[in-house]
Amino acid sequence: MNIELLPYQARAADQIARRYATLTTDPERPWEKQNWATPFYQALSALTGSGKTAILADAVAQLRTQMVGEPIVLWISKAKAVVEQTFANLSSGGKYRGLVEGFLVEQMSNIDESRVRDGSQPVIALTTVGAFNQEKRGEGSLKVHKVTRDSGEASLWHRLRERKDADGNRRPLLIVYDEAQNLADQQVDLLFELEPDAILVASATMKTPGKLGRIIDRLTYAGWTDAVGDGEDQPERGLVTAVPSGAVVEAGLVKRQVVLGGYATEMETALNDMMAEFRATTEKAIDLSAGFLPKAIYVCRTNINAEDGSTDMPTKPFRERKAPPILIWRHLVEQLGVDPTEIAVYCDLKLDRKYNPPPPGFVLFSGGEDDFAAFSEGPYRHIIFNLSLQEGWDDPACAFAYIDKSMGSAIQAEQVIGRVLRQPGARHYPDPDLNTANFYIRIDNRQEFPRILEAVRRKVAAEMPEVKLEGFSDPRERSRARLEPKSVLTIPEIHIDADDAVGPLQEVISLIPDYTRDAVNVVGPGELTRARQRVGDGSAAEIVTEQREHSNRVVARWVVRRAMQASYPEAAKTVDWADPRFEALVEITSRAAADLRDRAERLVDTFIDNADLTFEDSNPYTVASVLTKPDKVEPFLNAGHKGYSDLSDIEMECAKAIDALGLTWVRNPSNGGYSIPLLEKGGSRRFYPDFVVWKDDLVYALDPKGKHLIKNDASVKLMSIRDETGKERVLVRLITEGKWKYDPIREGTRDGFSVWRINAAGKPRCTHHDTMEAAVRKALDL
Repeated sequence: MNIELLPYQARAADQIARRYATLTTDPERPWEKQNWATPFYQALSALTGSGKTAILADAVAQLRTQMVGEPIVLWISKAKAVVEQTFANLSSGGKYRGLVEGFLVEQMSNIDESRVRDGSQPVIALTTVGAFNQEKRGEGSLKVHKVTRDSGEASLWHRLRERKDADGNRRPLLIVYDEAQNLADQQVDLLFELEPDAILVASATMKTPGKLGRIIDRLTYAGWTDAVGDGEDQPERGLVTAVPSGAVVEAGLVKRQVVLGGYATEMETALNDMMAEFRATTEKAIDLSAGFLPKAIYVCRTNINAEDGSTDMPTKPFRERKAPPILIWRHLVEQLGVDPTEIAVYCDLKLDRKYNPPPPGFVLFSGGEDDFAAFSEGPYRHIIFNLSLQEGWDDPACAFAYIDKSMGSAIQAEQVIGRVLRQPGARHYPDPDLNTANFYIRIDNRQEFPRILEAVRRKVAAEMPEVKLEGFSDPRERSRARLEPKSVLTIPEIHIDADDAVGPLQEVISLIPDYTRDAVNVVGPGELTRARQRVGDGSAAEIVTEQREHSNRVVARWVVRRAMQASYPEAAKTVDWADPRFEALVEITSRAAADLRDRAERLVDTFIDNADLTFEDSNPYTVASVLTKPDKVEPFLNAGHKGYSDLSDIEMECAKAIDALGLTWVRNPSNGGYSIPLLEKGGSRRFYPDFVVWKDDLVYALDPKGKHLIKNDASVKLMSIRDETGKERVLVRLITEGKWKYDPIREGTRDGFSVWRINAAGKPRCTHHDTMEAAVRKALDL
């Protein structure tokens, strides 16, 4: 199933494409040497789980449309497992295939001279660094550098450097380096031998090696900058495309909360607590039909004696061994009743299988990359490993981590966060436990935990400030922090009902011209910029732009789907992409391509105009537990929980006013609380109101807003949601400080509070009140 880009992913890819266009049309673009301009360089900085591969794939497809000639894309990663995973995702049937439609996707080892010379189709060639990273190329052992007689005495590396098509034109070369924190100087030197036209690198923790710095310096001298900027306010001539962490969290791709617990106890206590929470979360995943079961990882040292740090001898009987992986496995199986078929030990654990074999069911993967494919396909919910676990393993179902830092272990908790941060299903669930990354850290003494917590806090604050972090050095504090609801409280779930949009969408599609037989409107011009250098007279290179009759051809489906994804991804899921008109090939600069982009915008507008929000009474949202800070809980008499912590000043004032009215209410957590879909273009997909109040047969969603948000939120989040009979069921009301005017929305004085509602005509209106108590009464129609 093809994945639909999220708006922030589309914006990041668009920015890369715009910057490429800026550089290639810049008459001041620096040149490395005759006929090789300084390559376009862009670093994608995005946190783990943000969908870097999807952004890179879409950027590659967009850069292709601006190139003269069909490009060859060399897609590189350090780990074999990552390359295999990317190959599966980009190939036919892969989830990213729709992003690179029209590309031939191959392993680099299968690229031969005929593929290079065939300039009719773009190529993505995937490879590991190890396949080409050899200082002595011709004399070395790597196939890519070998000269072979049946290929005209030219190595694959030489053919990629020349990359001439059948007409003698040099094809563009684009290098994509995923997980670029592994990029080294020797690799950069080898890649620059190929004289690439563009270089895209990606990493959650970007570091630029020295050799690449020369290219960056050349671009910086020409007016480019490595300044990142904030959100969408990133410099036009920038070298870094930064994905805001808030957009990733909002989209549901990463968990909203990280909880750390420090255990200055024996291993068994930490594992017992973790398994109790693990099983409770598993039950919640089943009850909510979440579509996944949580997994746990156990990070420890391998062939040492857990009692004294000496070498653990494989010659001892299995039951007498003290290696941490064995002790963890035995406790899970023998004491906690975990099925051994659900446990994988993935590390270089020494075993004497002949004289002291492990018990039946003990599954060990000690072959590194060679074992990774078999490990990934297994049904394992408990994975015991050291820090060598492959980079390609990023299972979103992983929500629990035990980290053994006893005996001075160098294992760093902050290094493991990425393994547990991804969110399954790319959505947040109505119970916060399904949106939480849980860490159980065994330490030698309690004084060590604050240092660990601070290191993790710095990483979270720097890379993902929207993710909430809690830490507990006393396991009892962890249990007291979770407050269960006093009674069962439910709210009808709200979903997007697109049934009424299917017909109107089909009408819009029926008006799309059939470009499959059009030979005029599908053609668009292209440009090629070259440097001409006279030899021997010392003159500067002459920059010449040549007009071409054609630009690259793409499938109409790609043009329409891409434009819809950038605006409102849900709309693209309702379109019948099997319509033969979407198979037309159009050149990207043609009138047909421009028309298709306009049609895509109409499709999005049609979807939003005809889709509606509907209730699901049969499977309502049930208020779940909340996580609080036990020593900072503010108690409330009529709230659905005992109390709440971490309320802002305006939220606390609003909560006290609601509680005084005697109505049942809850603080709605953004980490897995009640949410309402938004039928609006833009980045936000769901709205989490701060408070939910029950009054008679109505549910009120109240949200105190900062003044800087109201201009946008008043038109997007104010709703009166009705059932099929037209009866109001859920009413959304916003409260802001100060006196406000509407139509247009503007602030008057700063006194009192304004209550925002939507009138019968669907327009936002507001009333002013002197106190929060009066504002809350108005918001609840009292």
